[in-house]
Amino acid sequence: MRRMKLACALLALGAAAASAQAPDLNQIPPYTKEIDVNGGLRIAGSELKGVMDKLVEGFAKFQPKARISTNYMTSSEGALGLLFSGVSDVAPMGDDAKIPDQMPFFNAKGYVPTEVSIATGGYNVRGVLFAWAVFVNKDNPLAQLSMDQLDGIFGSERSGGWEIGANADNNLLLTAKYARGPEKNIRTWGDLGLKGEWAGKEIKTHGYVAPGFATSFQRMVLHWSNKWNPNFMEYVEWKEATNDAAGNAVRSQRMYERVSQDKYAIGWGALMHIQGTCVNPDGTKCPGYPNLKVLAISRDGGPAVAMTKDNVANRSYPLTRDAYIYVDKPPGRAMDPKVRELLRYVLSREGQEIIQKNGPYTNLPADYVREQLKKLD
Repeated sequence: MRRMKLACALLALGAAAASAQAPDLNQIPPYTKEIDVNGGLRIAGSELKGVMDKLVEGFAKFQPKARISTNYMTSSEGALGLLFSGVSDVAPMGDDAKIPDQMPFFNAKGYVPTEVSIATGGYNVRGVLFAWAVFVNKDNPLAQLSMDQLDGIFGSERSGGWEIGANADNNLLLTAKYARGPEKNIRTWGDLGLKGEWAGKEIKTHGYVAPGFATSFQRMVLHWSNKWNPNFMEYVEWKEATNDAAGNAVRSQRMYERVSQDKYAIGWGALMHIQGTCVNPDGTKCPGYPNLKVLAISRDGGPAVAMTKDNVANRSYPLTRDAYIYVDKPPGRAMDPKVRELLRYVLSREGQEIIQKNGPYTNLPADYVREQLKKLD
């Protein structure tokens, strides 16, 4: 009954407008040097679409004695390995560090790496850490869902979830804090309060399975759990599928087609596919799916927020992604001063202005910058 009342209220109210403003660089303090950086500073991992080189160039103007080397050969996949093996000092990553990425670091060091967000991911362009769109067939009467409802729809009953980082004593620990029973599963549209022909119809779920994508959704929605709804249908982007008929059956286009054709289905994916603004690997334009509707999302009992460019940039949209830098900071000890100084620059007005001007990511809001700066001490 609680679910039904909530869903009816959501249907009646519609998506609330976000009150947060666009990120304002003037609210972020300018960079002031705390130390002179002398000698080597090694960066290895993802180039973050060219952003890292521009940040290094900007940092060098303030710290001309710094000798910075970069290695992007492994991209995100090898970043933490290079960090814990002592080959690098700074590990930029375009994806959330997965548990299998962090476990070898923990086994070698006895603590997990410190994660610092330096930019907000993109909106509807390929390869820019685009936010997740939750979509249904246009005939579906729903306009919005909460994060808890997404967990109920896409997830399953579980004995617990993972805590990672400072809240877990700098460890990776399973906890029953995120346990939930089958009574919180949402399996029919009637569970969301829909009436008539919808009431008894199964919710058919679709989404991505590639680790970089799936881990992001699991982290945000399922508390790092990998227990999905048993009917979850898995897809990958074109380049990650075999180049034959069997691979074509699981390319992401099939997901959008199927939800477009099935009014009882729901999926999470990329707005660029829905809008038809992307280009396929063979050079053809993505077709677009006008028969799909993107839902607004709410969290923590707050208002539902529509997926717009501004709402992704100001981070009021809940399924927004981050560009991260991971560093080695032993618990209770100071961060390497050279590394700390680089991160202070990246999170300064000058560093965030580089991100704003050069894209493809978005500069961080001032309050989120303050959260990241606390991690440096």
